[in-house]
Amino acid sequence: MKKNMWRQILATKDTSNKPQLKKAKGPSQTAPAGYKGKNQAFLDAEYLSARYKKASIEDVISIGVIITNPAHEELDRFYSTVQLRPGHKLPPLITELTGLTNEELEDAPAYEVVMTELISRIKKYQVGKICVWGGDKNSFQRDFESRNLDKPLKRSVGKFISTFENIQKDVSLDITGGLDANLSLADMKTICGLGGVVEHNALSDAEDMLECIRIIEQDKMKYDGVKAAEYKKFRGEYVKNRSFDDEEIDTEFIFDSPLGEKFLKELNDKGFAENPKTKAFMDDLQFLLGKGNVYMGTFSEMMEDNK
Repeated sequence: MKKNMWRQILATKDTSNKPQLKKAKGPSQTAPAGYKGKNQAFLDAEYLSARYKKASIEDVISIGVIITNPAHEELDRFYSTVQLRPGHKLPPLITELTGLTNEELEDAPAYEVVMTELISRIKKYQVGKICVWGGDKNSFQRDFESRNLDKPLKRSVGKFISTFENIQKDVSLDITGGLDANLSLADMKTICGLGGVVEHNALSDAEDMLECIRIIEQDKMKYDGVKAAEYKKFRGEYVKNRSFDDEEIDTEFIFDSPLGEKFLKELNDKGFAENPKTKAFMDDLQFLLGKGNVYMGTFSEMMEDNK
């Protein structure tokens, strides 16, 4: 994608000194109640998402933000953990994923303190758009709506969230030629040559999102986004059609069959492995014949394995 087109997707336009016949499209339209400014921020957050006493909870537990100018040169960065609400505890899975612990979050700054500091920086640097990847806006909103905040802070946080813009769809569609609107951050990192590992650290993930955008703007992606989308589509259909691949549960179905091996070879010779449905059938048959299981990794896993 040409650099000037990326500016249209990711940057807010400063048209204050240019006469316009019609109202200029800018942050006041993309986020009606949000901030007006020329700079951007890239935000990621980690959450405690769980069922709690017959209700759903969505607690923000850490926030990472990088503020840039329209050329995506860094102006400031912010990171903080967020204190858990009374009675809420991190399950082991969240601790394993994020590295955060209950003890660490017990001593973390309160949500009100964190948001007051973050919003002051957003205002200081005249941020007009806060870029997020995926579901952060919805998760942040659910957390916000469940809190009993003082009215001034409630207004400020509501305005802050209204400035979020999920760039996942526009970026994904562009680099995949319209084939995929939901590339994961891991996929994006892989395509850009940054490896496919997502750290699940809010600041690190915000850095990765920003670095991907810089690489795409400069047309320096390592891998073809269209081919990545085609692989994802093929794998999705393949996984959906696999039936036998559990080496513990499905071993009872394994059998010897020279006729089955001949049939498998014939399918392979006829090129049926090029279709995701028939390849799934062939790999199931291979497993049942005791020839081992085939695992088709994600695009990120595949590229990591091929290094």
